[in-house]
Amino acid sequence: MTAVIRFLAQLEIPIYILLGVVAVVYLRRLMISLEERRLSVFGLEKDAAQAKIAKATTVLILIGLLTMAEFIVATFLAEKLSQEVAFANPTVVVTRTPTLTATPGNPPEGATETPTPYPQANLEGIESDCVQGVLEISEPKHMSTVSGVVEIIGSVNTPAFGSYEYEFSLVGRPNWQTVAAGSEARVDKSLGFWYTNTLEPGNYMLRLNALDNQGKPQSACVIIVKVKGVN
Repeated sequence: MTAVIRFLAQLEIPIYILLGVVAVVYLRRLMISLEERRLSVFGLEKDAAQAKIAKATTVLILIGLLTMAEFIVATFLAEKLSQEVAFANPTVVVTRTPTLTATPGNPPEGATETPTPYPQANLEGIESDCVQGVLEISEPKHMSTVSGVVEIIGSVNTPAFGSYEYEFSLVGRPNWQTVAAGSEARVDKSLGFWYTNTLEPGNYMLRLNALDNQGKPQSACVIIVKVKGVN
């Protein structure tokens, strides 16, 4: 059912166009049938015209119902999918295993291992501290192109975890808009969905915020993605 709702939300505009074309065709047939009934002299002609009127009216009513159903799916049901409803508020013990950069031979005694930097936004005034398995957005990838309904996959597994939220903003014009939130720790799992159908094409920042069990911000992971317009 989730896949069907997501599919209908992605094709919202083409579906409206198709329904509009069919509505115009049958509205024209209805007008012609009404004129035929008005000009009919014999009973059989009036009955035939009346049958055409009934058929055209039925199709127009069906198109209206389908349009209303598509609007409800794309506007309400699709948005509802992005909301994470969870009642557990676990205290998570974090085990952090950094990814190390391999070097030939044995490292010198006492050397400090250096973690591989996580792909993330590096913008002035924007703080980002993505850590694999702790706080990360693994899908979509940093600097990738997205469109339509985007599933956010990643990890929120910080110490004293309480909840998380994810939000977006245009690059260069910080104006963060919250998409959805959740209160369950996740490790490389779906965090929710982001609906980009109505956004203007361009480069956007996608930020995942972790909050502690007192509701205070802990840290954030920010990536940049390019939103492609839906044709």
